[in-house]
Amino acid sequence: MANKEKSLVKNVLLFSIGNAGSKLLMLVIVPLYTYFVTAEQMGMYDVAHTYIGLFAPLAGMALYEGIYRWLLDDKGEKRKILKNGIFLTVIFVLIFDVIAAVVLWLVQYEFAVEFILVVDTTAAYTLAQFVTRGLRNNKIYALQGIIYTGTLILCNIIMVIWLKMQAQGLLLSIAAAGIVGTVYMLLVQRKGLRSEEKGTLDKRLSMDLVKYSVPMVPNNIAWWLVSASNRLVINWSLGNIANGVYAISMKFPTLVNMLSTFFYQAWQDQAITEYTSEQRDAYYTKIFNIYMKLLLSGIVALFPVTKFIIVYFMDASYHDAYKYIGLLYLSGVFNAFAAFYGTGYLSSKKTGGAFTTTIIGAVANVLLTFILIKPFGLYAAAIGNMVGNIAIWVVRMIQTRKHFRINLSYGIFALLIAVCLVSMILVNLANLPMMIILEVVLCVFFVIINKEMMKKLLGMLKSKAKK
Repeated sequence: MANKEKSLVKNVLLFSIGNAGSKLLMLVIVPLYTYFVTAEQMGMYDVAHTYIGLFAPLAGMALYEGIYRWLLDDKGEKRKILKNGIFLTVIFVLIFDVIAAVVLWLVQYEFAVEFILVVDTTAAYTLAQFVTRGLRNNKIYALQGIIYTGTLILCNIIMVIWLKMQAQGLLLSIAAAGIVGTVYMLLVQRKGLRSEEKGTLDKRLSMDLVKYSVPMVPNNIAWWLVSASNRLVINWSLGNIANGVYAISMKFPTLVNMLSTFFYQAWQDQAITEYTSEQRDAYYTKIFNIYMKLLLSGIVALFPVTKFIIVYFMDASYHDAYKYIGLLYLSGVFNAFAAFYGTGYLSSKKTGGAFTTTIIGAVANVLLTFILIKPFGLYAAAIGNMVGNIAIWVVRMIQTRKHFRINLSYGIFALLIAVCLVSMILVNLANLPMMIILEVVLCVFFVIINKEMMKKLLGMLKSKAKK
């Protein structure tokens, strides 16, 4: 395995080891929610959390994107970049808080205080994460993930299970975890930054950061429309209870998002570094096809076990959630593919193109959900989400050709999609014995499809263990 591939695998494993266990533990606690949070309260929380996902990047004008990109260039101006970026972020967040407070007071929103608190802490936590990655402190980044999730779980146990605060407890837990995670990252990196040059406010640098980051704001809004807007359509059309069921079904595909996030964090750094290499296209093609096989063959093995968890470990009011997980898992995979191609915009520092592709997916998602919600219910949201992500990926495949070219293995891709669709239908119809048989067969299928990659990975781990 080439050195750059080893470096990519090493960073993926580092992010995974630091975060996978804690994220999986967070997923394990999901069935408990169904016994302590009613479907209606879960729906109310999900609507609030959906809006937070929209406004947290907007509050800081996505300046964390610019700070991260400039830190990667590392021209000896870390303190200067951080001082300008953080100063601007604080100003933007304070402006947002004033506007949000007035609007939420006028509409008399039940969770106004919690909403502003979570937006602010999420904005701060996201900024701290991107700074940590920009400084290439990947071990610190991995450890903070454990601390964040541990705090979130502890607060959920106290506020949701013990104090029975339901939706309010879920929101306050996110705020508490964000504060703890942010403070940890600031404290452990503060000493290392003292040796850097004194940072000064620089109007030109500030403008460059804003010019780079602001186009990412509409892109983030568009991504929100792709991934979350259908929750609001569900809420408006079918009510809080249906939205609560859909929210639970969305919890499981976060496994795909989690794994793709670990990969993307490692790949983003390497894609930018390799962007000027003569072997760029061949390398990008090789990595994408491996990634494609892993994700598509991996999700089919998750179909049976997810249905088993929902049906046998959750409150009966949430049992219908298993019907939509197949489409949502597949949607998560297409989202990961789109993100992979999105590195072309970051590498070239031309982030405007990211928005134009994402808005196409957003429109497709919203329109399909609106059109299909009445006749197909929650299936409409799952279909809209998946089609939206497919649209983004396809358009990005075309648009990023001026940045790089990836030769997709169409034959294996078609085979894997067919297996996904057939498995989805079989699992939805299967009883317990059939689910067990399907799980075994699909796990074997995963090993066969990825045997070459697994051999290389095992070989790398063995050689590492001998050192």
